[in-house]
Amino acid sequence: MSGNSLQNGLIGLSILAILCLVAYNLWQEYKTRKHAEQAFRSTHHDVLLDGEVEESVPPAPGGRLEPGLRVVKRGELEEPSFAVESLKIPVKAAPSAKTVRASATQARSQEPVLSAELQAIDCAVSIEAPAGVSASALFESQQEVLAGVTRRMVWYGWNEMDRLWYTIDARTPGAVNRACVTLQLADRRGGIGEGELDRFYQQLQRVCEQFLAVPRLPAREDVLVRAAELDKFCSDVDIQIAVNVIAQNTSFSGTKLRALAEASGLVLGKDGTYHAEGETGKTLFVVANHEAVPFTPEQLRHLQTHGVSFILDMPRVLNPVHAFDRMVSLAGQFADSLGGLLVDDNKRPLSDRSLGLIRSQLAQFELQMERQSIPAGSDLAVRLFA
Repeated sequence: MSGNSLQNGLIGLSILAILCLVAYNLWQEYKTRKHAEQAFRSTHHDVLLDGEVEESVPPAPGGRLEPGLRVVKRGELEEPSFAVESLKIPVKAAPSAKTVRASATQARSQEPVLSAELQAIDCAVSIEAPAGVSASALFESQQEVLAGVTRRMVWYGWNEMDRLWYTIDARTPGAVNRACVTLQLADRRGGIGEGELDRFYQQLQRVCEQFLAVPRLPAREDVLVRAAELDKFCSDVDIQIAVNVIAQNTSFSGTKLRALAEASGLVLGKDGTYHAEGETGKTLFVVANHEAVPFTPEQLRHLQTHGVSFILDMPRVLNPVHAFDRMVSLAGQFADSLGGLLVDDNKRPLSDRSLGLIRSQLAQFELQMERQSIPAGSDLAVRLFA
């Protein structure tokens, strides 16, 4: 019995010791937790646990701003609106739509574009080449690929340092990251057609692909509308005025015509006509043989003709009314010197009244060109009426 009692006593003491150890550990854990809570306790509200806090953003009904997305027109920036809880957290106000759009517009306005005059009668295509492209290589490549384009084209490169456009040719040094090509939309052959524009776009795309460049092709419909409008404008004001000095009894000799022309300051051109030039050296009007034979130094030695024509190409002349008056005055001098008669194309004598009517019509056409921002005799007009 004594052996069993001793054994039971030892088991009981062991159990008691284990219980004491567990109780001691629990007490130490409780003591440590209380100490940690005192050390890290804060007097501030917990923004995630406290319910009574000051709201910095006005809530929607129900105390919450629901997420939403405003749909805007193409070309504008989307302005998403995100949910914001009613919490005491400082929220920095997002830029308004007006501010964002203004910044975007300012950024676009800073992109280099050709001046209005350089592209007034052209289709202008901007070309982006982020990796850079040799200016001369670009020009030489387009000469080969776009060889079939008969309209006037001009290539430009952008100088980032000077922030200026400059023309590109086969001898232009250096590389460009931005270029532009212009294609004239109309001339005296008419406006550019859909097939012609499509070929230009396709061939230009081929040029750009060679240099990993990206062209910004304007909408075809817009380009064709502009071309048609320019062609109609050309048709409305494309006026040439001619007055003729015809022989009455005997024909005019070439030698006498040459003497009169040179005495009047006229210059014989390669086109077989005498040119009257203005102060800038541009042609005001020409004097041509009324017959099919052109004026040349050799022909004038033996020429006999029944008349000469004084021709004013109104859209290509600065101050056409003044040029017309000068032309009529010179034609009168020729008529007096040669014994000829001043007539219109129907061989009817030109009276002061008929000349006054022509002068009035010229003034109206000149005003019409001014209103179109293509003044008569300007570089634009000379290109458009070539």
